[in-house]
Order: sequence, then C-alpha cells, then structure tokens
Amino acid sequence: MSSPRRKVSTLLDDALYRRAKLEAARQGKQVSEILGEALASYLGDSARGAGTSVAAQTWGAMLVDESVMRAVMAEEDWLGARP
Repeated sequence: MSSPRRKVSTLLDDALYRRAKLEAARQGKQVSEILGEALASYLGDSARGAGTSVAAQTWGAMLVDESVMRAVMAEEDWLGARP
C-alpha cells in the first residue's frame, strides 16, 4: 500500500528541471517520481532505498586536505592559522 501523496509547488533551476525530465523519460517514470526519489535519498528515507541521508553524511563535515584548509585559513587570517 502506498502512502498518501501531496501536491507541492516549488521553483527549480531550469537546467536542473530539464535534467530531471530527461532522467524520468530515460527510466520511464514521471518527473514527480524522480524528484521524490531524490528527496528521499537526500533525507535518508530507508523505505525508498537510501540508507543514510546525504544531509546527515555531510553535516558539519569538510573533506579537505589539511594543507588546503591551512592555506585558506591563512589567506583569511582566520583563527590565527599558520601557513
């Protein structure tokens, strides 16, 4: 049994919408299905196939090499960084 659906209205970048529309056509799905799957993945909805959300995986994390981070901090003179 599927859960109730709700109609929503939003604004998307035109290029992003075109990509979603092309992907929907490629998979034989509706654009709403593609957008729903993408949102479920972002939020980590395990019922729709995503284990851990993209948001949770990236929250507070910066995957940057230490030397790059030190250079940025030094350039901004932030937190007394050493070059």
